[in-house]
Amino acid sequence: MGNETTWENTDRLYLLCQPIMQVKSLSQQEVNGYEVLLRSEKNNRFPQQEFSTMIQTESGNQQLMRWYAKELRRLCKKKPEIRFSVNIHPQQLLWQSTWSFFETMAVYKAQLQIELTEHPVRIQQESFDLSVAIAKIKAYGYVIAVDDIGCGQNTLSLVFANLASVDCLKFSLLPFIQLDEEIGFRFLACWLKVAQKYQLELIVEGIENREKMVQLLEMGVHLQQGYLWSKGERL
Repeated sequence: MGNETTWENTDRLYLLCQPIMQVKSLSQQEVNGYEVLLRSEKNNRFPQQEFSTMIQTESGNQQLMRWYAKELRRLCKKKPEIRFSVNIHPQQLLWQSTWSFFETMAVYKAQLQIELTEHPVRIQQESFDLSVAIAKIKAYGYVIAVDDIGCGQNTLSLVFANLASVDCLKFSLLPFIQLDEEIGFRFLACWLKVAQKYQLELIVEGIENREKMVQLLEMGVHLQQGYLWSKGERL
Protein backbone atom coordinates (compact mmCIF):
# COMPACT_ATOMS: atom_id res chain seq x y z
CA MET A 1 0.00 0.00 0.00
CA GLY A 2 1.53 3.30 -1.08
CA ASN A 3 1.37 6.60 0.73
CA GLU A 4 -1.44 7.92 -1.47
CA THR A 5 -3.69 4.96 -0.67
CA THR A 6 -2.82 5.13 3.00
CA TRP A 7 -3.77 8.79 3.19
CA GLU A 8 -7.02 8.07 1.38
CA ASN A 9 -7.89 5.42 3.97
CA THR A 10 -6.91 7.72 6.84
CA ASP A 11 -9.30 10.35 5.53
CA ARG A 12 -12.11 7.82 5.81
CA LEU A 13 -11.40 7.00 9.43
CA TYR A 14 -13.32 8.30 12.41
CA LEU A 15 -13.57 7.63 16.14
CA LEU A 16 -16.53 6.32 18.06
CA CYS A 17 -16.55 7.00 21.80
CA GLN A 18 -18.04 4.20 23.90
CA PRO A 19 -18.73 5.19 27.51
CA ILE A 20 -17.11 3.43 30.45
CA MET A 21 -19.73 3.63 33.16
CA GLN A 22 -19.30 4.08 36.89
CA VAL A 23 -22.11 1.91 38.26
CA LYS A 24 -22.74 3.15 41.77
CA SER A 25 -26.09 1.41 42.24
CA LEU A 26 -28.93 -0.04 40.19
CA SER A 27 -30.37 3.44 39.80
CA GLN A 28 -27.21 5.54 39.65
CA GLN A 29 -24.75 5.24 36.78
CA GLU A 30 -22.56 7.94 35.27
CA VAL A 31 -19.92 8.22 32.57
CA ASN A 32 -16.43 7.60 33.95
CA GLY A 33 -14.67 7.99 30.61
CA TYR A 34 -14.71 6.84 26.99
CA GLU A 35 -12.88 4.21 24.99
CA VAL A 36 -12.16 5.54 21.51
CA LEU A 37 -12.92 2.97 18.81
CA LEU A 38 -11.38 3.26 15.36
CA ARG A 39 -13.92 2.95 12.54
CA SER A 40 -14.05 3.33 8.75
CA GLU A 41 -16.64 5.28 6.79
CA LYS A 42 -16.73 2.42 4.28
CA ASN A 43 -18.62 0.00 6.53
CA ASN A 44 -18.67 1.64 9.99
CA ARG A 45 -16.47 -1.15 11.35
CA PHE A 46 -12.90 -1.47 12.56
CA PRO A 47 -10.69 -1.25 9.42
CA GLN A 48 -8.68 -4.38 10.20
CA GLN A 49 -6.85 -4.69 6.89
CA GLU A 50 -5.95 -1.02 6.59
CA PHE A 51 -4.87 -0.79 10.23
CA SER A 52 -2.72 -3.94 10.01
CA THR A 53 -1.02 -2.64 6.87
CA MET A 54 -0.34 0.81 8.28
CA ILE A 55 1.31 -0.38 11.49
CA GLN A 56 3.76 -2.63 9.61
CA THR A 57 5.91 0.34 8.55
CA GLU A 58 7.18 3.53 10.12
CA SER A 59 5.66 5.67 7.36
CA GLY A 60 2.21 4.09 7.62
CA ASN A 61 2.20 4.21 11.42
CA GLN A 62 3.34 7.83 11.35
CA GLN A 63 0.35 8.82 9.23
CA LEU A 64 -2.00 6.94 11.54
CA MET A 65 -0.56 8.43 14.74
CA ARG A 66 -0.64 11.96 13.34
CA TRP A 67 -4.32 11.44 12.58
CA TYR A 68 -4.93 10.04 16.07
CA ALA A 69 -3.15 13.00 17.68
CA LYS A 70 -5.32 15.47 15.76
CA GLU A 71 -8.56 13.70 16.69
CA LEU A 72 -7.62 13.18 20.33
CA ARG A 73 -6.62 16.81 20.77
CA ARG A 74 -10.06 17.76 19.49
CA LEU A 75 -11.78 15.38 21.93
CA CYS A 76 -9.69 16.44 24.90
CA LYS A 77 -10.41 20.11 24.25
CA LYS A 78 -14.11 19.43 23.76
CA LYS A 79 -14.44 17.43 27.00
CA PRO A 80 -11.57 18.51 29.27
CA GLU A 81 -13.05 16.73 32.30
CA ILE A 82 -13.18 13.31 30.59
CA ARG A 83 -10.57 10.53 30.23
CA PHE A 84 -10.24 8.90 26.81
CA SER A 85 -8.86 5.38 26.51
CA VAL A 86 -6.74 4.69 23.41
CA ASN A 87 -5.77 1.25 22.10
CA ILE A 88 -2.13 0.71 21.16
CA HIS A 89 -1.05 -2.46 19.34
CA PRO A 90 2.39 -3.64 20.61
CA GLN A 91 3.59 -3.62 17.00
CA GLN A 92 3.28 0.16 17.10
CA LEU A 93 5.81 0.36 19.91
CA LEU A 94 8.54 -0.54 17.41
CA TRP A 95 8.14 2.77 15.59
CA GLN A 96 9.51 6.18 16.55
CA SER A 97 6.26 7.77 15.37
CA THR A 98 4.40 6.12 18.26
CA TRP A 99 6.89 7.49 20.77
CA SER A 100 6.61 10.91 19.13
CA PHE A 101 2.85 10.61 19.64
CA PHE A 102 3.32 9.86 23.35
CA GLU A 103 5.67 12.83 23.71
CA THR A 104 3.44 15.22 21.77
CA MET A 105 0.25 14.18 23.58
CA ALA A 106 1.82 14.24 27.05
CA VAL A 107 0.25 17.66 27.59
CA TYR A 108 -3.07 15.74 27.71
CA LYS A 109 -1.74 12.84 29.79
CA ALA A 110 -4.26 13.45 32.57
CA GLN A 111 -7.03 12.74 30.04
CA LEU A 112 -5.51 9.78 28.21
CA GLN A 113 -5.38 6.13 29.17
CA ILE A 114 -3.22 3.87 27.02
CA GLU A 115 -4.71 0.41 26.46
CA LEU A 116 -2.13 -2.19 25.50
CA THR A 117 -3.87 -4.74 23.26
CA GLU A 118 -3.29 -8.48 23.48
CA HIS A 119 -1.74 -8.87 20.03
CA PRO A 120 1.86 -10.04 19.58
CA VAL A 121 4.54 -8.10 17.74
CA ARG A 122 4.60 -9.37 14.15
CA ILE A 123 8.01 -7.98 13.17
CA GLN A 124 10.45 -9.20 15.75
CA GLN A 125 13.35 -7.04 16.88
CA GLU A 126 15.88 -8.53 19.26
CA SER A 127 16.26 -5.22 21.05
CA PHE A 128 12.52 -4.88 21.76
CA ASP A 129 11.44 -5.53 25.34
CA LEU A 130 7.74 -5.06 26.08
CA SER A 131 8.28 -4.39 29.78
CA VAL A 132 10.82 -1.69 28.99
CA ALA A 133 8.33 -0.14 26.55
CA ILE A 134 5.53 -0.19 29.13
CA ALA A 135 7.77 1.50 31.71
CA LYS A 136 8.73 4.12 29.12
CA ILE A 137 5.06 4.91 28.43
CA LYS A 138 4.48 5.20 32.17
CA ALA A 139 7.39 7.62 32.46
CA TYR A 140 5.47 10.05 30.26
CA GLY A 141 2.77 10.08 32.95
CA TYR A 142 0.02 8.13 31.19
CA VAL A 143 -2.44 5.78 32.87
CA ILE A 144 -1.82 2.28 31.47
CA ALA A 145 -4.44 -0.42 31.01
CA VAL A 146 -3.91 -4.04 29.96
CA ASP A 147 -6.71 -4.79 27.49
CA ASP A 148 -8.55 -8.12 27.12
CA ILE A 149 -6.74 -9.58 30.10
CA GLY A 150 -6.25 -13.33 29.87
CA CYS A 151 -6.19 -13.25 26.06
CA GLY A 152 -3.20 -13.39 23.73
CA GLN A 153 -0.02 -12.18 25.39
CA ASN A 154 -1.86 -10.21 28.08
CA THR A 155 -1.39 -12.87 30.72
CA LEU A 156 -1.10 -12.92 34.48
CA SER A 157 2.69 -13.13 34.04
CA LEU A 158 2.69 -9.91 32.00
CA VAL A 159 0.68 -8.13 34.70
CA PHE A 160 2.94 -9.32 37.50
CA ALA A 161 6.06 -8.37 35.53
CA ASN A 162 4.74 -4.82 35.13
CA LEU A 163 2.91 -4.07 38.38
CA ALA A 164 4.94 -0.90 38.86
CA SER A 165 3.56 0.53 35.61
CA VAL A 166 0.10 -0.96 35.12
CA ASP A 167 -2.90 0.92 36.55
CA CYS A 168 -5.90 -0.88 35.09
CA LEU A 169 -7.07 -4.28 33.87
CA LYS A 170 -9.79 -4.71 31.25
CA PHE A 171 -11.69 -8.00 31.15
CA SER A 172 -14.17 -8.90 28.41
CA LEU A 173 -17.12 -11.23 28.85
CA LEU A 174 -17.65 -11.41 25.09
CA PRO A 175 -15.43 -14.49 24.44
CA PHE A 176 -17.61 -16.49 26.84
CA ILE A 177 -20.99 -15.64 25.29
CA GLN A 178 -20.98 -18.66 22.98
CA LEU A 179 -18.96 -20.84 25.34
CA ASP A 180 -19.94 -20.71 28.99
CA GLU A 181 -20.73 -17.44 30.74
CA GLU A 182 -20.59 -19.08 34.16
CA ILE A 183 -16.95 -19.97 33.51
CA GLY A 184 -16.39 -16.41 32.31
CA PHE A 185 -17.61 -15.03 35.61
CA ARG A 186 -15.32 -17.44 37.47
CA PHE A 187 -12.34 -16.16 35.51
CA LEU A 188 -13.50 -12.64 36.28
CA ALA A 189 -13.69 -13.39 40.01
CA CYS A 190 -9.99 -14.33 39.94
CA TRP A 191 -9.00 -11.17 38.09
CA LEU A 192 -11.08 -9.14 40.51
CA LYS A 193 -9.03 -10.55 43.40
CA VAL A 194 -5.81 -9.66 41.56
CA ALA A 195 -7.07 -6.11 40.98
CA GLN A 196 -8.14 -5.68 44.59
CA LYS A 197 -4.88 -7.05 46.01
CA TYR A 198 -2.66 -4.85 43.86
CA GLN A 199 -4.97 -1.81 43.88
CA LEU A 200 -5.66 -1.82 40.16
CA GLU A 201 -8.78 -0.55 38.43
CA LEU A 202 -10.86 -3.27 36.78
CA ILE A 203 -13.14 -2.49 33.85
CA VAL A 204 -15.43 -5.23 32.54
CA GLU A 205 -16.49 -5.06 28.89
CA GLY A 206 -19.30 -6.83 27.08
CA ILE A 207 -22.22 -5.74 29.26
CA GLU A 208 -25.21 -6.13 26.98
CA ASN A 209 -28.12 -6.37 29.41
CA ARG A 210 -29.20 -5.24 32.86
CA GLU A 211 -28.90 -8.75 34.28
CA LYS A 212 -25.14 -8.74 33.71
CA MET A 213 -24.85 -5.23 35.13
CA VAL A 214 -26.57 -6.38 38.32
CA GLN A 215 -24.46 -9.52 38.59
CA LEU A 216 -21.26 -7.50 38.26
CA LEU A 217 -22.43 -4.91 40.75
CA GLU A 218 -23.10 -7.68 43.27
CA MET A 219 -19.52 -8.91 42.70
CA GLY A 220 -18.19 -5.45 43.43
CA VAL A 221 -17.37 -4.48 39.83
CA HIS A 222 -18.32 -0.83 39.41
CA LEU A 223 -16.58 0.07 36.13
CA GLN A 224 -18.56 -1.43 33.26
CA GLN A 225 -18.72 -0.98 29.51
CA GLY A 226 -20.98 -2.35 26.79
CA TYR A 227 -23.95 -2.10 24.48
CA LEU A 228 -26.32 -1.80 27.46
CA TRP A 229 -25.40 1.87 27.49
CA SER A 230 -24.06 2.59 24.00
CA LYS A 231 -22.40 1.08 20.94
CA GLY A 232 -20.44 4.31 20.72
CA GLU A 233 -21.10 7.82 19.49
CA ARG A 234 -19.25 10.43 17.52
CA LEU A 235 -18.35 13.37 19.75
